[in-house]
Amino acid sequence: MERQEGGLAMSRKTLAGTVVTLAVIASITAWILSYNGYLPGDAVVRTWAAAKDRPADGRPSGTWVVGDVAVRSRFDAVTGFGIADGQNGKKLWEYVPPGRAQICGSARHADASVLLVAYGEEGGGASEPAPQGKGCATVLALDVKDGRQLWTAQRTVTTGRLGQGARFLDAGRDLALVAHDHRDALGARTKDEHTSLRALDLRTGKPRWTAALPDRCGPQQVSVGKEQVFAVLECGGADRVSPGSSDGPELMTAAFNRETGALNWNVPVDARRPVRLGSTVAIESTDPLVLSDTGRYIPFGQDGRPRPGIEFSGGRGRTGEPDYPQTAIAGERMYALEGFWEKGQRHRLVAFDLTTGEEVWKVTLDDPAAALTARGDRITVLGEWSTQSSKITDLLEYDADNGEELDDRRFRDAVPGAGTLYEHDGQFIIAGTGGDHTFTAYERW
Repeated sequence: MERQEGGLAMSRKTLAGTVVTLAVIASITAWILSYNGYLPGDAVVRTWAAAKDRPADGRPSGTWVVGDVAVRSRFDAVTGFGIADGQNGKKLWEYVPPGRAQICGSARHADASVLLVAYGEEGGGASEPAPQGKGCATVLALDVKDGRQLWTAQRTVTTGRLGQGARFLDAGRDLALVAHDHRDALGARTKDEHTSLRALDLRTGKPRWTAALPDRCGPQQVSVGKEQVFAVLECGGADRVSPGSSDGPELMTAAFNRETGALNWNVPVDARRPVRLGSTVAIESTDPLVLSDTGRYIPFGQDGRPRPGIEFSGGRGRTGEPDYPQTAIAGERMYALEGFWEKGQRHRLVAFDLTTGEEVWKVTLDDPAAALTARGDRITVLGEWSTQSSKITDLLEYDADNGEELDDRRFRDAVPGAGTLYEHDGQFIIAGTGGDHTFTAYERW
């Protein structure tokens, strides 16, 4: 009897040990499956991939998602891909500029299913007047749905150099905004510079107004907001000076009535010190207006009054160069992926109040981050595998109000190099870099 009880106890111990072992194996297996995106509720799977892009050549390119079409612009073509159900990234249309012309500019925003691009043929020297028919002088409006050419307009250029990447175009609602360059080849303003900023009807190209530019000012870049049109202006004397000089022209920011082009206000980019020509000022947002300049973010009220700024020192990235944060702006909040170095590249997701400049919340991420987007009440972040790898493996979502983590998933399939991240009808669409799939779509699983 005792032998039977002992044998039974031993069997129970063996069974218990087997159960524990199986539980550990199951737990490890579940972790591996979850980590690699093979468990429902923990994964992001690829739904389609558009054709691979041609290799990058270092020239600027642009991407947009407008309605059910994703668009890629390169120097040699503008291409539309279908992203509606069943289209799966199918190439819908392609526009190729005529002759030897190149795409040399594009609007940051596409609106009312219209995309503005500019093209031209390069010719002449950097300090020479533009030869006839040369320079980035033709503005073209494309219907994003089918690639149809809606209208063209000519813009004044200084030289025959193309200068890709310049922000002299923008679109918003029914307005197309075009900045002309009324300077001579050496950069001095001419008597016609007061007519440099013009608005056209977005779908027809008919002239709407010419902006009332301040005296001795010309547009450097432009952007259309919901209620006002904004421009960064080069103002002051005709002679150019080096950034940081105590004398000479400076950059200003101005707002115009979007219906008439009347000047609403014109103020310095930085109220504390002049910002000279050649500084890297960019319009990051229009509603509210936020400018950036090498790690500094400068918000403004609708009346042009500057708000407290937000400044980043710029941690060291993988190349050893300053790594200024990627940002996304939604409403009165700015969200930033702030990099820092701790046994490799790491990131914090930080939310700022644009009315006060104060930090609202901060989350330190377990792994490095590659991209973010702000949409509605959520912040979406693409995470990388480790501090030593740029392979994208994670999709993280946070509550925009308080930074609480809402979702943490793994990509099952390979993700192209970190391009722009879009959200469309429940899908995540990632624009690839040159040589990758032009666009790749993923969905939660």
